[in-house]
Order: sequence, then C-alpha cells, then structure tokens
Amino acid sequence: MRRNFIMQNKATLLRNATGTALFLVLMLLSSCETMPEPINYGKDVCAFCSMMAMDKKFGAELINSNGKILKFDCGECMLQYLKSNKDFKPAKFLVTAYDSPGNLIDAEKAFYLSGGNINSPMGGRLAAFTSREAAEKFQKELNGDLILWDKAISLNFK
Repeated sequence: MRRNFIMQNKATLLRNATGTALFLVLMLLSSCETMPEPINYGKDVCAFCSMMAMDKKFGAELINSNGKILKFDCGECMLQYLKSNKDFKPAKFLVTAYDSPGNLIDAEKAFYLSGGNINSPMGGRLAAFTSREAAEKFQKELNGDLILWDKAISLNFK
C-alpha cells in the first residue's frame, strides 16, 4: 500500500516537473521574439546622429537577437550605423514607409527611391515604400531612382 502511494506521488511529481519545464521553455521561446516599438516622433533620438526623430515619413529601427532596439531618424542613419558598428548583429531591419507615415515595415522587403528631390532628415535623399506601385507613384513627384534593399545597403552618404 505504502509502495503504491510512493509510486503515485513520484508519477505526479514527474508530470508536474515536466509541465513546469515545458512552460518555461515556451516562455523563453516567446520572449526571444522582440516586436518593433513605434518611433515616438518628437521624443526618440537617433542612435547614429543624435537628432530627434521628427518627420513621420522617415525613420528606422534595428532589433538584434537579444531584443535590443535602436531607433533612427531616417534610413540613411541606420545604414551608416550598420557600416560603422560591425559588432551589432541585427535580426530585424525596419524602415518607416514614406507612403504610410509612422508605420514601420520590413526594410529588406521595402522599395526605395534614392536621390531626386527627396527631403530626408539627414539629406541622404532616401525614402522607403510599402510596394513597387507606391514607389512608382511617388517617383513622378520625387524624381528618385527606384532601388531595392541590396542597392540601398551599398549607398554611401556624406
């Protein structure tokens, strides 16, 4: 009788320990995924140039695998930061969509206009768009060259 009682208690303890371990693993996995934080225009300061983010058509964020978030007043500052800080390994690249002010989008999937009369905060003349159609629509007004992420990351800004 006593032996059955001990065996039942061991089985209960094992189930509880397994359940607790599974819960902890799930919590750790879910905490690894850091969500972007909206840029607080008029308050957030650029991690590269230290200017305050002011124009909702521009902005960017980098998020590393540890969940550290860096905010930028424009895409060109983010790109310059990446070139000058090789130790920072981003897991996510985000840019503000010119055609959807204040909304961050995946920088690697965005479409860009470069040059022309784009009036970006640091004068790098780079604007990101949610789609090719949106970029082409604004291209008539802004006169920039339509480029993708692989070309944007190779741009040099002064």
